[in-house]
Amino acid sequence: MNYLTCPVCGETLQKAERSYRCPKGHSFDLAASGYLHLLPSNKMHSKLPGDNKQMVTARRDFLRKGYYQPVSDKLNAVIAAELGQNHKKQPFILDVGCGEGYYTSRLEAFLREKAIHSTVCGMDISKLAVNAAAKACKTVQWAVASSFDLPVADQSCDVLISMFAPICMEEFRRVLRKNGALVFAVTSTRHLWELKEAIYDEPYENKKEDHQYEGFVFEQKHKVQSSIHLPCQEDIANLFAMTPYYYKSSVETSRRVAALEQLDTIIDVDILVYRKI
Repeated sequence: MNYLTCPVCGETLQKAERSYRCPKGHSFDLAASGYLHLLPSNKMHSKLPGDNKQMVTARRDFLRKGYYQPVSDKLNAVIAAELGQNHKKQPFILDVGCGEGYYTSRLEAFLREKAIHSTVCGMDISKLAVNAAAKACKTVQWAVASSFDLPVADQSCDVLISMFAPICMEEFRRVLRKNGALVFAVTSTRHLWELKEAIYDEPYENKKEDHQYEGFVFEQKHKVQSSIHLPCQEDIANLFAMTPYYYKSSVETSRRVAALEQLDTIIDVDILVYRKI
């Protein structure tokens, strides 16, 4: 079964040799790297929305060194447990805001190794990020799309994942099947505390709130805490470029980041599981 829908008319997309087409004749070619572009130009707020090349490269180079592997490993275990408890032949797993595909591709490989047969799809609004993901991993279905207008059939997802990405609960509720799992990761109070201490005069803890969402019931929280050692300025700069602090950094903040030669800091992440009711 194909779960993708036409972003123009909403009809189901069917795969041809090098494209996807809907019954009304709208056609979407696969890029050379293998992804689909399902974000119509009239829904793009800029020429290249989402992460730019610098951000994509920083995240890719940082994550490939394994600093956030504990988060990825916990996510894989949570999803495997979910699929074991709610067994369905060939479940559909959607990662919304997948970026350059680190968590998505590691999850797909983990499930394949465990002989848990599934269809894994990653979507992100950044064409540059999705292109990088598609070049690196050929076993995931990749698409450029907005999380606020997903080209995905109603009630088709068994598991929906959002890793540190913007969430649109209305869309998540629409595409998840009844009893489907919403799994997302958020930073906790002490995440990257030592980095904050190094670059801010008055560092502050992240705000932590427990949210209830209409149509969902909260089930589990999995804490991931780990200390990482960054041995060089390149890794520190790449980490900083992945954070929200980067976008509002002052000249002084950027100077302090650039002056750091090595850093030990804490990863403090919560992986939350909600059930659609």
